[in-house]
Formats: sequence, C-alpha cells, structure tokens
Amino acid sequence: QTEDEVSHRAGVYTATARAPPVEYHRPMAATRPSPRPRFDLRTRHAPAEVRARVHSLIQGSPRMRGIAFEHRLEIAIDGPEHHFWSPQLVATISPAEGGALLRARFGPDPYVWALYLLVYGAPTVVTLFAALFGGVQWSLGQTPTAFFVAPVAAVLAALAYGASFVGQGLASEHMYFLRASLTEAIEGEE
Repeated sequence: QTEDEVSHRAGVYTATARAPPVEYHRPMAATRPSPRPRFDLRTRHAPAEVRARVHSLIQGSPRMRGIAFEHRLEIAIDGPEHHFWSPQLVATISPAEGGALLRARFGPDPYVWALYLLVYGAPTVVTLFAALFGGVQWSLGQTPTAFFVAPVAAVLAALAYGASFVGQGLASEHMYFLRASLTEAIEGEE
C-alpha cells in the first residue's frame, strides 16, 4: 500500500508540485449527499496572497467570472459554457496556522437558488399545513380531505430536493473545473 493510496482512502489530498502544498479534504463516498457540496483548502500562502492569486485567475480566464474580496471570493463559469445549472464557487478566506484556510461551497446562481428554495419550500409548507388541517378535520369528526393534499405536496417537495442532485450531475464538469482552477491558482508558480 503506497502513501497515496492511504491518503486517498482517508480523503486527504496534498498537491506538492512547484509550490508549497495545498491540502484539501474530500468527503468520502459514504457521506450523505448535499445539495450544496463543500470542501476546505489549506495553503501555506497568506490570505492576501491567496486573494491576489484568485484575482489573477479571474482576470486571466475567459471561461470564468468572479470577484475576490479580502475574506471572500466567488468564481463562476462564464461565456458560452454558462447555463442556468452552472455552479458558482463561494469561499471564505481566513488566516490559519502557517497560511490560510478556504472554506468553499458550490451552489447555483443566487437567483436559481432562490427559485429552488421557493419550489422546495412551498410544497413543504403546504404539506405541513395540510397535515395539520387534516388532523383538525379528523378530530372534529369531519372527512379529513386535507390529508389527500399532504402526500402530493410531499412528493413535489421530494422531487424538488432530488432536482438539486440532477443539477449537480449536469454541473459536475463545471464543479471540477472550478475546483481544479482554484487549486491550481493557489498552488501554481510563485
């Protein structure tokens, strides 16, 4: 068993080419899926250097758009490759022992995220109120017709939740590109 195989099983990767190592933790396959995947990047570069490198990445790539603030950065796909399901990567940059820590999260465009929350949240609320109203009807001795609405709304909420994973599947190449570009920008040539 090589050291790379052990590191791979532990979910810890260290890139050491040409610059100080960048370490990031990848969730194991057995972890629960998330509609907004997250990962951490540790680097030996100071937060200001990380910001400068990401700013250079954004300026130098016609495939990306974004912004790099002092403690936050956002990058996304731009140009003809951009679709409504294209993700954006948002990360906070904080000082860490010997460098910086980036806590990154993939998500859809904020407008798409707001629509997703509406499409997921509305049926969830309808399910709860229908179940409550059906319970009241039942306790009053009436026919609990509201109970028929609750399962339909619950199925709609489940379908909306599942749609986030379909979107991740469609955007997987973009997520890989954004993460690889970010990692390369941070660990690239001095």
